[in-house]
Amino acid sequence: VNLTRLLLDQGFQAGSGLGTVHHLGYSMRNFYNAPVIAKELLRENALLESVQQAMSWFSGLGEVKLEPEHDGMDVDAFNTLLMGRLASVIMMEDSPLKVATMRAFSRWADNGYKYTEGLNPAFKRDGTVVHHRKCYPAYATGGFKGSVNAIWILSGTSFAISRQSHENQKRALMEMRFWCNLRSFPLAMSGRHPDGFGELLAYQYALLADAGSPDGTEGIDRDLAAAYLRLNAGRGGKWEKKFIDRGLVAEESPVGGRFYPYDCSLSYRQDDWLVTLAGHSRYIWAAEHYQGANMYGRYLAHGSMQIIGRELPAPDSFGSGFSGDGWDWTHIPGTTAAVIPVEEMKADILNVDQYSGFEEMLLSDESFAGGVSYGKDAAVYSFILHEHDKYNPSLRARKSWFAFGNRIVCLGSGIENDRESVHTTLFQNSLRTGIPTVIDGREYGGNPWSATFAGGCSLTDRLGNFYYVPSGNVTVTRSEQHSFHEESCMPTAGSFETAYIDHGEHCRGGSYVYAVIPGPSSSDAKAALPASYEVLRCDNLVHQVRDLESGIVAASVFETSGIDSLVLSATPSVLIYSESGGHLSLSLANPDLALYEGPSDEIFDSCGKRLERSIYGRTWVNNPAGETSVTLVLEGEWRLLTHICGGGLECYERLEPSVELNDGKTVLTVRTRECRQEELKLEMLIK
Repeated sequence: VNLTRLLLDQGFQAGSGLGTVHHLGYSMRNFYNAPVIAKELLRENALLESVQQAMSWFSGLGEVKLEPEHDGMDVDAFNTLLMGRLASVIMMEDSPLKVATMRAFSRWADNGYKYTEGLNPAFKRDGTVVHHRKCYPAYATGGFKGSVNAIWILSGTSFAISRQSHENQKRALMEMRFWCNLRSFPLAMSGRHPDGFGELLAYQYALLADAGSPDGTEGIDRDLAAAYLRLNAGRGGKWEKKFIDRGLVAEESPVGGRFYPYDCSLSYRQDDWLVTLAGHSRYIWAAEHYQGANMYGRYLAHGSMQIIGRELPAPDSFGSGFSGDGWDWTHIPGTTAAVIPVEEMKADILNVDQYSGFEEMLLSDESFAGGVSYGKDAAVYSFILHEHDKYNPSLRARKSWFAFGNRIVCLGSGIENDRESVHTTLFQNSLRTGIPTVIDGREYGGNPWSATFAGGCSLTDRLGNFYYVPSGNVTVTRSEQHSFHEESCMPTAGSFETAYIDHGEHCRGGSYVYAVIPGPSSSDAKAALPASYEVLRCDNLVHQVRDLESGIVAASVFETSGIDSLVLSATPSVLIYSESGGHLSLSLANPDLALYEGPSDEIFDSCGKRLERSIYGRTWVNNPAGETSVTLVLEGEWRLLTHICGGGLECYERLEPSVELNDGKTVLTVRTRECRQEELKLEMLIK
């Protein structure tokens, strides 16, 4: 009571002009919760009305009285304002005004969950939550503290959040479950905190499950409850007991592949492991750097491939081998990058325009970045790498990954760099155990140790992941590494094993092919890997692989080109297809998010160098994704049987494909949007 009187006396009351109250959001969250708990105490001391008015003032409750003009809401508002505004209404004395204000609050909150266009916050149709103009799970979990609570608190009342908004929130949680293993964020999805500690919050699944299914037919949402029981992993607690008492059981780990256009990444899961493939484009930034946050992670989305194994707890970094102590930021697994001294990786963080603060979020000038899946055991992801001129404009590559069951085939072509050596990193693992690395069947332990294998080799790292590199110079090292902490920039050290393909200095036209079996596998599986796939093409026009076990063919078409005797021509696309007995099954996507048309919007200085500009100053960031298409010319005459828009996940606007028959050939044009996956089945016409 004394503290409350002091706060009111010092200006924390309605009508305050204390300054930019927005930045009080995080620190004042409990300012709204505490008075609700102590409501009767405040009433007894004649403070209730003053405190309620102060709560309304600082939470900006008045905004809810305005009819929303735009769909969606910044995730920070969910985090810092939503519960404060709800608490402010609860604190009002019962009256028609309180009912009207609660209805207005419900309308305002409900609008925040709606899907938005372009890079506007927050909920997107691919299941991601956008903040700082990209999928940002660390902010999403904070926002869910408000958005999930609101659905839970208001469920079953006349002020409940709508079914569609409830479904959007559920989708966001379930997708986060898909691209985390078990709870942990992949490094490339950790924003400016690539420390291995970011994770989803399991209790949010329990709360939303307890709010019932979005359609109101179930008192407990079975999908979310099953996910919670898996995420909670036997830790106990009231929610686990409640769900188990209702006969619910933990889910099986999800499997399959999903591309997230608003993160420029693809997640692929099998056998309790997760592979995260991450790139960037002219729409989606590569990495976020602030003063004192992520000072060295420039390469996080240079085509990284992080394997997160079977649910090992942080900080052993969930089975990925990552450790911040001594981590070499120039050798992030999967990346193709120039090798420079780690101290030179430090971000040169500037305040580049009036739209931003001191931060760095660099874009490419390339638009090609996309992926598709095929059933639950095949996927492809590709992007064109071009580093920003601020650091190294000469670095270029075309990178693809082809996943078939428990195997991933990795291709790279067109690798260029004018200066230092370029490495494609296979793995970098902290040596927290004495398990040796196995190379060509021989165990190599000890520390330090280093060797180069000309002409390729096969490797099993200490986590059990198997790599087969048929050609190229492969260097493997074990040593104590010296690096810098990504926040403090203080020196760190640690022992690591690292393997990479060395493309040499002044690289022109470099390429690579290697294959991976993530997670421990049998000697038979390792022996069979080289004969399980066929690389059909690996050049600057097309990357193409056939899986010999299933007969499935996958391709990344960087420029319009012929593919094979079936697909005579294809426009830029990523596609997976299988033909048998006169039937063709096809998954495809256009890898251009198409937030604007034409050449990249880069601005150049007098020397022709791209200038650094913030993402916030771009004129196109709020544009809806434009309609795109993929055109294939098929040998033979085919008719369309079925078309599944959006791969069965989210299709807000069905765009019908067209089929034209011409002189024994078929021209198939598939219209799409948002790099969306389109699935088609065709049947050959028999004359």
